[in-house]
Amino acid sequence: MTNKPKGLLLDYGGTLVEEVTYNSRAGNELLLARASYCPPHITIEHVLQRAAQVTEEVAARRDEFQLETPWPALTRLIHDYLGIRFDTPMAELELAFWKASVITAPMPGAREALDEFHRTGVSIAVLSNCACGPEVLRYELAKHGLAEHLAFVMVSAEYAVRKPNVLLFDTAAARLGIEPQDIWFVGDRLDTDVAGAKAAGMTPIWFHPDGAVPSEGAITVTSWSELSTLFQTAS
Repeated sequence: MTNKPKGLLLDYGGTLVEEVTYNSRAGNELLLARASYCPPHITIEHVLQRAAQVTEEVAARRDEFQLETPWPALTRLIHDYLGIRFDTPMAELELAFWKASVITAPMPGAREALDEFHRTGVSIAVLSNCACGPEVLRYELAKHGLAEHLAFVMVSAEYAVRKPNVLLFDTAAARLGIEPQDIWFVGDRLDTDVAGAKAAGMTPIWFHPDGAVPSEGAITVTSWSELSTLFQTAS
């Protein structure tokens, strides 16, 4: 029998929401429109070409080194190189880029489950690998009614390291004020969520809607309703 947790840490993408579309062109077109200066010869194609290079050389290698590069740094590698300047604060541009490029949908049953967990008094927070700041993810979660009960949204962009680095997990536990052994971590990836939670001494819950074979060392659930049942029956 699994012990009932005092805290729940939740992954973001693939767990609370699923990404429906990501349109890099739309986001970068918006940034160009917001630029205070753009050299006359620079087009959206130049931006996208440079963005692809930055992604390949920096963003795509983040998991390899478990290090995070925040969105403003990635953006400056693109636009400073091309001579594009902005007067608008980066935090404002970051949210605008997100709104223009990302569409998500809530995972079925997630909102009802969070309401149920909240009624029991358990502390709930989000821990995500993300180059964007926590305000961006909280904005997206709030659109789907998933932010109301969250103690905090914690992203790797604020802490330099990425899951499965234990430093992220034990810092999240400290922010909750709960010992790791009293926390369930719910996430959809074995290599980052399950591995990191297990190494940190938390109870890893593998959220896998496809109903794959249960993973050794983790409890597997295929839906939010199944997670709610697991929570209700925990001692």
